Amino acid sequence: MPGHPPYPPHAHPAPFNTYAILALIFGAMVFPPLGIYFGNKAKGQIAQTGERGVELATAGVVVGWIFTILYGLFFVVWCGMIAVLLGSA
Repeated sequence: MPGHPPYPPHAHPAPFNTYAILALIFGAMVFPPLGIYFGNKAKGQIAQTGERGVELATAGVVVGWIFTILYGLFFVVWCGMIAVLLGSA
């Protein structure tokens, strides 16, 4: 139809930060301290580049800390149980 302007070009969203994705994967499933590291690194990069993923980075840091603390407590309890078993033998 004459008189109608064309549609504006579609703006592509910024890409996700790779470290933010890795932060969530490592924090939740692989090795939580790496999730903390990658999350903090991603936040710095996102602030500089304007990429997406600050929520993923924050979730990676939080989950990383939670699992690191849980694994640490498990290790302390496990060592205590081994000490009790070896001490009673």
